[in-house]
Amino acid sequence: MRDVISNNADIELECVEIPAHKLSIQASWDSFVSASGAEIYFLSDWQSAWWDHYGKTFAASRHPVSYILRNGSELVGVLPFCVETLWAGPIPVRVARLAGVDPNFAVMELPIAAGYENTVLGAIIEHLTDHLKCSVVSLSPLSERAGQLENLRALNGRGLSVLRDISTRGHTLMTLPDTFDAFMASLSKSRRREVRRDIKRLTSAGEVLRTVSSTPETVDAMMDRFIALHTRQWEAAGKGGHFSDWPVAAAFYRSLMQRLSPKGHAAIDEQWRDETLLSSQLRYTLNGKVLWWLNAREVDAEFAKAGLGRVGLVARVEELIDQDTHLIEAGAGEYEYKLSYGGDLVPLYNIVLAPDRASARLRAHALLLWADALHFFYYRVWFLKVRPRLGTRPNSLWSSWIRMQL
Repeated sequence: MRDVISNNADIELECVEIPAHKLSIQASWDSFVSASGAEIYFLSDWQSAWWDHYGKTFAASRHPVSYILRNGSELVGVLPFCVETLWAGPIPVRVARLAGVDPNFAVMELPIAAGYENTVLGAIIEHLTDHLKCSVVSLSPLSERAGQLENLRALNGRGLSVLRDISTRGHTLMTLPDTFDAFMASLSKSRRREVRRDIKRLTSAGEVLRTVSSTPETVDAMMDRFIALHTRQWEAAGKGGHFSDWPVAAAFYRSLMQRLSPKGHAAIDEQWRDETLLSSQLRYTLNGKVLWWLNAREVDAEFAKAGLGRVGLVARVEELIDQDTHLIEAGAGEYEYKLSYGGDLVPLYNIVLAPDRASARLRAHALLLWADALHFFYYRVWFLKVRPRLGTRPNSLWSSWIRMQL
């Protein structure tokens, strides 16, 4: 289906039910995403990897909807959505969510031109709810730093209701100075002393620390090492780790590396001591902003007091400053070492909207209640508490729970 609609603000909305990477304007789409300062998730290569692994093979009802908005010949907004049917018990609910995004990916900027935020968001959500009959539209998780957060909140009462606007967790942002010396000076004396002590422990017998970054030719082998190291780290703590919890994560992140690495948007950074791999970090880059979500480190008893996470973080920050990186998005959750070394914990918001139609609001409320019950009984009680106490082998998260993260 292809819809082209003009509104009284002289904005033309085009809705195409194919993913961004298959659009005829793919190059223009990517250029706009980059120029707007939006997240890397909205690039067509990222969308391609996401749809390959989290599309119909993940849930049969999922299908793509790409929005392209213009003022005359000028692009003013592009947004990819995934539309699917979720069930609140016996009640089917049509849901639209941002494609390419999952609960671990903080959205700080949507690809919308400055000054058009209200018009673009209003037009897209109206089309999703009125033309595509969605009862729920989720734009989660949005960072408190998201430029369009207040624009979304302002839609409440304009034919739409903001049914959910809550923050139960945060993500870590690290704003980097122009020089590494300035970064070190910003740390407390105890933190600087801590890093020097850790490095001394690691090199006391003349060992050499070195950092290696992947190339398109080496990324597959380095991804194999990363997955193995990450899994060993979490199994040592009695958990499965990300690649155990998320059933298609290994294939998805490998696809991202394969697509984005040749264009300079992704790499794996390893830190070695002589021939021993100490730590590894996945890195995604766009417009001077780096995404750090998954890392891994050696858990051998030899390194128990060496602070491999701290040493690796500081070494990678030095390299990123040299590459003119100004911001690191270091992932959802609260990690003391990230906060102690320059990070700020910023709230993440779940934003869920519904049209002001009685039947749609009823379905939306039913779905949120169902999702909350599933999250509490399955995830918080069973997955996090009961299962570990029983000592059973870690299993993948239910796909039904993943899809219910609104």
